[in-house]
Amino acid sequence: MSTNELTSSAARTAAEIHTSPSASANDDRVAFETLGLRKDYELGSETVKVLRGIDLRVPKGDYVAIMGPSGSGKSTLLNLLGCLDKPTDGSYFIAGQDVAKLNDDELAAIRGKHIGFVFQAYNLIPQLSVVENIEAPLAYRNQVSTAEWKRCRELSGKVGLDDRVDHRPNQLSGGQQQRAAIARSLANSPQFILADEPTGNLDSTTTSEILALFEELNDAGTTIVMVTHEDDVAHRARRIVRLLDGEIESDERLREPVKSESHDQEVETATLALAQARYRIRDIRVGAKSLLMHPLRSLLTILGIFIGVASVIWLLAIGEGIAGKAQQQIEELGANNIILTSSRPPSEQTRDRKIYSYGLTEEDCRYLENRIPTVKMAVQFARRTGQRARYADRQSRCEVNACTPRYRELYDLNVSRGRFLSDQDVSTKAQVCVLSQEISLELFRHEDPLGRSVRINRDYYRVIGIIAPRAEVESIKGTVRSQDFADNIYLPLESFWARHGDLYLNGNNGARGVSQITLQLYDQEDAVATGIAVTEALQRTHMLDDYTVGVPMELLQQARNTRLMFMGMMGMIAAISLMVGGIGIMNIMLATVTERTREIGIRRALGARRRDITRQFIIETVLLSVCGGVTGILGGLCCGRIISGLKWAMTGAFPELMSSLPPSIQNIEPVVLPESLPLAFGISVAIGVIFGLYPARRAATMNPIDALRHVS
Repeated sequence: MSTNELTSSAARTAAEIHTSPSASANDDRVAFETLGLRKDYELGSETVKVLRGIDLRVPKGDYVAIMGPSGSGKSTLLNLLGCLDKPTDGSYFIAGQDVAKLNDDELAAIRGKHIGFVFQAYNLIPQLSVVENIEAPLAYRNQVSTAEWKRCRELSGKVGLDDRVDHRPNQLSGGQQQRAAIARSLANSPQFILADEPTGNLDSTTTSEILALFEELNDAGTTIVMVTHEDDVAHRARRIVRLLDGEIESDERLREPVKSESHDQEVETATLALAQARYRIRDIRVGAKSLLMHPLRSLLTILGIFIGVASVIWLLAIGEGIAGKAQQQIEELGANNIILTSSRPPSEQTRDRKIYSYGLTEEDCRYLENRIPTVKMAVQFARRTGQRARYADRQSRCEVNACTPRYRELYDLNVSRGRFLSDQDVSTKAQVCVLSQEISLELFRHEDPLGRSVRINRDYYRVIGIIAPRAEVESIKGTVRSQDFADNIYLPLESFWARHGDLYLNGNNGARGVSQITLQLYDQEDAVATGIAVTEALQRTHMLDDYTVGVPMELLQQARNTRLMFMGMMGMIAAISLMVGGIGIMNIMLATVTERTREIGIRRALGARRRDITRQFIIETVLLSVCGGVTGILGGLCCGRIISGLKWAMTGAFPELMSSLPPSIQNIEPVVLPESLPLAFGISVAIGVIFGLYPARRAATMNPIDALRHVS
């Protein structure tokens, strides 16, 4: 270059540098300008001055190569120009704004709108396809034109990747990856492109191709600022700026900038709601792809949530099944009933003497029915177990229930053939009986039992009816003993007393005894008060505590409270399972954040705000929670079938153990509560959000420069 040319170049450079700040800040022809840009770092008690006042004005359409030895401040300057860091002092103008004074979100908006990045290591997001990588900067814009979304595929063709748009970065060569990165840098129609050693990892042939692409873009009006160590690469630019010890050593103009058209174009823009919906769908899709990068890890995390959700539904279903059955038994007794049962007096009252006459009597029944106004009617019956019924050469063990016609209504018995006992049968002491269907089949087999006689002890009774099968009533402590209707034979109460009363059942003071008296009330609201009155009345007529008073209404309330307590305990156990799943999510997401540190830096460089990073990782934790929640609900709905299968398998493998279990366990039938499904699902999602929030916030607060330097 001649002396006159050098002088002319120096004059132009001086003019570019010393233009007044106010004029350049508002000059549409300027891509950006720095004035007195300084950057210091505090290392302990020492201050390291990296940049010592950089004045640089870059017109639109320029192509600037920044060179300098290691430690000259090239990378620091590039970070400041890319709004990845803030200067210690000085001004930096982009589109009329002094970005040196902006906060983090405002800097992210500047990066997303005005700056395109091309990195030496390409820095494509590995789980995204080429076209999705090109679209990435648009995801962090507040409003995006529909035309820009279409431009992304056009850009892939412009850089020669139109046949690779659906490939992932690991399926591309280095040159192809850098082309994709260049297309990405153009997606947001930036003021300028910052290229950090864009050819540093490429062979000479690919380097020439990339530089030719840069020249083509620059000739079309794109402003490019490139950092490089290679002189031959730098001389492909229009201007070379050399740094030394944090200052501009020289600024050499090789060619004039091209005339650049304004980037402000009138385009059809998507509505905010549509754009937001598009972003969220894309975020979900990207989140799913990120999770599928490590399928086994994601599957194990989902398994933890699955176990937690399924355990919530299972434990609540089992608790509801056990508590519901107990409540059903009590309700079958009638909430407006009071159950009085004969019982042996306690030993401290009998002083180990043999007591033959104890328990409730017919006089107690009559007295309570007539004297207590809240009692609508009283039903009494006597029961004898371990009896034998015979017909011809066949016999069967049975339980004799001596009762009145009201007994049928009390226990909701259905007559399948014949009739039940009548008042006339009782008053005339008729020698008739009603058989359960099981006893009838055992004694008569294929014969018609009606009209035939069966022998019970020494007496014969004519069969007048058959009772249809009925479910067993299990014992309720303090109220009734268990009642298996399969072996029952029903006799008139007066007939039983006339023939067996003196032998088998004498009540209090030697009167005719009964096993149980059921008092039916007019109003269930009076149950508790009536129970107290009955107890006081019996205390006056009984010298011993030879009876129990059970109030189903009171027991029902206790059962409901117990049910709530049981469900609460089961819920706590299940919640612990979900907590373990949540801890698993946090552990996995922390590992994921560490692995994807560079990706976080890339996203921040492309314009992502901290809340965008937080949202992306929260979406991934919610996806894990939702998948675990849905599969957990499906597993919970299979609760009944799985438990039935387990009971069948356990009965076959350990019959003695299963037979020793309480009936409530042997006959357990889980009841899945409909409200447990959304509850478990909601808790799983909430736990995903709560336990994913810390890793997400940790990712969002990373310094973008440190994140970009991270080596996995």
